[in-house]
Amino acid sequence: MLSRVLVPLSRVAVGRFALGVRGFGASALVSKTAVKAAAIGGKKPAATKAKTVVKAKSAAAKPKRAAAKPKKRAAAKPKKRVVAKPKRVAAKKPTKSDLHEKVINSTRPIVKLPKQAPSAYSLFIRDRWKSVEPREEGTEQAVAFAAVARETSSAWKALSDAGKHQYMKQSDALRSQQAQAVRQWWAGVDRGQVALENQRRRRYNRRVAQKLVKGPRMPLLRDPLAPKRPSSAFFLFMKERLVGTTGPISETAKAASAEWKSLAEAAKAPYVAKAVAASAAYKTAVAKYASSS
Repeated sequence: MLSRVLVPLSRVAVGRFALGVRGFGASALVSKTAVKAAAIGGKKPAATKAKTVVKAKSAAAKPKRAAAKPKKRAAAKPKKRVVAKPKRVAAKKPTKSDLHEKVINSTRPIVKLPKQAPSAYSLFIRDRWKSVEPREEGTEQAVAFAAVARETSSAWKALSDAGKHQYMKQSDALRSQQAQAVRQWWAGVDRGQVALENQRRRRYNRRVAQKLVKGPRMPLLRDPLAPKRPSSAFFLFMKERLVGTTGPISETAKAASAEWKSLAEAAKAPYVAKAVAASAAYKTAVAKYASSS
C-alpha cells in the first residue's frame, strides 16, 4: 500500500525537478544569447538594475534638444529673359542712281560761279558804311540797320550825276573783270557737273513752287560763250511790232499776237524763212563750239 503511494509521489517530484532544470537551462541560454548580442553591437550588457535606473535618471536630467525648425526656402529669382540681338545686316552699297538722287536733292551747290560784280549803288553803300562809326551793341548809341539804310537811300538820291558817274565807272571796270573771270571759268569747267547743277536747281525750283521750301527761285546756269538760241518766226514779228511803241508792253504784245493769228501764210513766209536760216546757223555754231570746248 505504501509503495503504491510513494511511487506516484516520486514520479511527481521527479517531474517537477525536471521542469526546474529545464527552466534554469532556458534562462541561462537566454542570458548567453543577450550577452552575445550586446557584444556584437558594441554595447555591454546591463550589469544590474541599479545601473539601469541611474542611466534612466541621467537621460531624464538632460534637456531635450528643440526640434530644428525647417529652413525657409528662398524664393527663386526670376530668370532674366535673354533677348536675342538682331543680326546686323551688311549695308548695301549705294547704286549710281542713289548717288545721283542724293546729289540732286542736296542743298549744296555742285559748282560755284565767280561772284558777281557790285553795282554802283552797292559801292556807294559800302562807302557809306565805312564812314559810320562803330558802336557797341545794346547801347543807346547803337546804330539801327534800317535807319542807316534809309539815310543811305536818301543820300544816293541827293547825289549829283558826277558823283554817281564815278561809282558807275568803278562798277563797269569790276564787271569787265568779272566777265573775264566767268569766261575763264566756263572754259575750264566740267560740263557734266554744270548739267547736274542745273538738275539740282530745277528740283529746288519745283519744291519752291510746291511751297515745300521757302526762298527765291534759282536761275539756271547759262554759258555766255555758247551760241544763243535763234528766235522763232513769231518772235521776229513781235520784235518789229515792239519797236517804237510808247504804251504798255503787255497791250502791244496782245495786239501783235492777235495780228499774227490773222495773217495769211504768204505774209508769214518772210519771218518763217528768217527763222529757218537762223536755226541752221545756230546748229553750225553749236557744233563748232562743242568741238572747240
